[in-house]
Amino acid sequence: MNLADIPTLDWLAASITLLSGLLISMAVGRAVRSAAKPLKLQREMANVVARVVRVIVMTVTIVIALDMLRVEVGPLIGALGIGGVLVALSLQPVLGNLVGSVMLQAQRPIRTGDQIQTNGHSGTVIDINGRAVALKSFNGEIVHLPNLKVLDEPLVNQTKDEFRRTVIPFQVSYDADLRMAQKLLSTEIRNLPGLEGAPPADVLVTGFGDSGVDLVARIWHPSEELTSRWLISEAAITIRETLSRHDVEIPFPQRVLHVKGSGGALPLDD
Repeated sequence: MNLADIPTLDWLAASITLLSGLLISMAVGRAVRSAAKPLKLQREMANVVARVVRVIVMTVTIVIALDMLRVEVGPLIGALGIGGVLVALSLQPVLGNLVGSVMLQAQRPIRTGDQIQTNGHSGTVIDINGRAVALKSFNGEIVHLPNLKVLDEPLVNQTKDEFRRTVIPFQVSYDADLRMAQKLLSTEIRNLPGLEGAPPADVLVTGFGDSGVDLVARIWHPSEELTSRWLISEAAITIRETLSRHDVEIPFPQRVLHVKGSGGALPLDD
C-alpha cells in the first residue's frame, strides 16, 4: 500500500502509539532505576537493565505502529531476527560477561569491599560492572577479571565471615613435655591483642617427624587480610618466644649417621 493512501486517523493512531511507547519506556526505565536500591543493584547494572527494557518496549511499539500503517512487518521481523543472531554471535563474549554480571548481582557471592581469591589473583573487590570484576590487589595493583572467568573458576570469599582460621605448623624436640607445651601455647595465643571475640586457638600434635614431634597451632583471627597477616606473624613469634622461655627446643632438621665400627652415631645437620 502507498503511504499516501493511509488514512489520517491511522497516522494519528500510529503517532499516539509511538509517543505512548516512548513515555512507557521512559517510565519503565525510571522504575528500574528506582528499584535498584531496594534490590541492591549497583547503578551501572541498573542502567544496563533499564536500557534493555527500553529497547524492548520501543521495538514492540514500533512493530505495532507499523502494523497500524498496514506495513508488512513479517519480513522486517525476520530481518531483525537474523540480524539479531549475527550481532549476538559477534558480541558473545560481551553478552556473556553481561549475563555473568547479572548472575553475580543476583547470587551475590561477592560484594564491593569483599576480599577474595580467584583465577590466581587475590584482593579487595572495588567494582562489579557489566564486563569484569575489578580487584585492588594487596600489593596495590588493579586487576580486571572477566565476569565469566569469575563464575567458571573457584571463588574464595575471605571476608564472608568475620573470622577465618590459619594453621601454623612447628616442631618440638622428642624430650619436650607435650601437654605442658600445648597448654602454654594455647593460653599465650588466645591472649594476643586482636583476637578478642574470635574462637579460641588450640594446639594439636599431628605426628612424629624425623627431627621432632609435629604440632600445629590453629588460630582463628579477623578475616581482613592485612590484619590477619599481622596476627599470624604475632602468633608465630609468640610460639617461638614461649617455647624459648620454658626451655622447649625447636629442633633443627638433622640426620643420624651410624658408621660401622665407630662405636657411636654421628648426627649430621641437613
